[in-house]
Amino acid sequence: MVIDYPFDHRFESIHIVYDGINGQLPNLDLFNTIVSIASGQMGIGVTLQEMWAHTDSYGDRLHTMLRGMLRQGLGHSSGPHSSFIPYHVDAVTLQPFGDGWQDEMAMGRVIESTFRSLNNLLEHLHQSFFFYLLMQANRFVSIGTYLPSAMLVAVNFTIMAMALWVESGRPRDAFAKNASPTEIHEGQKPKIITGPQNNKALVSAQSSGLEERHLFLPLVIVVGAHFLGIVPLFIFNHGIETVSFF
Repeated sequence: MVIDYPFDHRFESIHIVYDGINGQLPNLDLFNTIVSIASGQMGIGVTLQEMWAHTDSYGDRLHTMLRGMLRQGLGHSSGPHSSFIPYHVDAVTLQPFGDGWQDEMAMGRVIESTFRSLNNLLEHLHQSFFFYLLMQANRFVSIGTYLPSAMLVAVNFTIMAMALWVESGRPRDAFAKNASPTEIHEGQKPKIITGPQNNKALVSAQSSGLEERHLFLPLVIVVGAHFLGIVPLFIFNHGIETVSFF
């Protein structure tokens, strides 16, 4: 826990900075513990993403979430705590702000209670999130909510790539408005092509320039590329612990 206390007067609320480098986030248990102790036990307000006057309205929630998404997307360091997260050390920065009646004793009690809460028993039994979008100190969006939409977007890219691959075998001038059987060469099987306005043309395979596109090999390549992501995941989870990749 990094304490950013730049003034000597009393404060009103606590601003929690939790964004890490490259979009990495600390465990949500750490954030929830600080919020529960500060607001529940000490009566200190908690804010995030520099939303100093959060009213818990729809607009403020959306604004807070967009601020968090922008900072995660940029991947910049938001404080001294960001240097610890890549080494699997959950860390946040606490910034008192405002002019109120809370003093250094209240801040010390929040820090002490947080340390007492994050003991070994809680760390072994916890089942929290590392991927989330915070909308307010007590509201968040889990990865199970927004990940399906991202997966559907990825599937859409794959389907569109296959459609473009099939379409690349058709010439642009394949749809003729008029065609006569005399244009068909001998020994070639004629084909009927329907144009965009339901106009049909009788052409041969050679004259139309159609080229058959096989889908088996492209599908194997695409599916294989998706499953190649399992290799680094397996290496990181089952590699030698003494080897550092960073």
